[in-house]
Amino acid sequence: MVQTNSYVIENDAGLAVRTRLNEVLAAIQSANAGATPPTATQPGMIWFDTSTSPPVLRIRNAGDDGWDALLDGGEY
Repeated sequence: MVQTNSYVIENDAGLAVRTRLNEVLAAIQSANAGATPPTATQPGMIWFDTSTSPPVLRIRNAGDDGWDALLDGGEY
């Protein structure tokens, strides 16, 4: 479970850019999973909220001022 503070990739040396790319891709792969929401948000962003039991998949609303629940981690 990974989060990133930003999805911006700065122009930098090769290793630094690759490290940032890997961090951003890991955050995307894990749906920004964590017990607290990501700090840098955009409308439509997803976050796998692990602070609850069961965990809840949330989406950032269109106004970028809150999170809406999409799915809980229950059995279907």
